[in-house]
Amino acid sequence: MPDDEAARVLALDEDAFNRELTRAFAARLGELRLASPRAAFPLRRQLAKAYVSGRVALVGDAAHAVHPLAGQGVNLGLRDVAALRASWRRAAGSDIAAPHRLARWERERRSENAVAAYSFEAINRLFSNDAMLPTLVRGPLLGLVGKAGPLGRFFARRAAGI
Repeated sequence: MPDDEAARVLALDEDAFNRELTRAFAARLGELRLASPRAAFPLRRQLAKAYVSGRVALVGDAAHAVHPLAGQGVNLGLRDVAALRASWRRAAGSDIAAPHRLARWERERRSENAVAAYSFEAINRLFSNDAMLPTLVRGPLLGLVGKAGPLGRFFARRAAGI
C-alpha cells in the first residue's frame, strides 16, 4: 500500500488494526488477530552493490529485492541459483569459486537482475497510477502484447523463468 496509507494503518489501535486486516482479506480467513508486533517495510527496488566477496556469493533476496509483482523476485532468485550451478558445472573439476568464475557469474546476474528490477518497478508504476496518460496507455499496451503472439510468449516465458 502507499506509504501514507501504511502509516495510517500502523497507527491504528490493535482492535482497529485487526478489523482492517480482516477486511483486507474479505474475512476469507475468518477474524484475524495480531500474533506479533506490527512492522512495515517499503516495497522498493534494492540491488546489492556487489554479489561476490572472496568466495562468498549473494543470491536471491540477499542480492536483490524487487517489488513483489507476481512473485517475480522468487524467480530471479531461482535464476541466480541456476546460473551459479551452471557455472559450477562448467568448472569441470577446477575451482568452482575461482575469482574469474564468480566475477563472470556476478556480471551476468547483476545485469539481468537490474533490468528485471527496473522493469518490475515500471510495470508497477504504470498499473498503479491513476493519472490520465498511464490509464490511457496501459490497456492498448496489454492488447498489443496479447495480439503479438511471439511477444506475449516471450514475456510469459521470462516471467516463468524459462
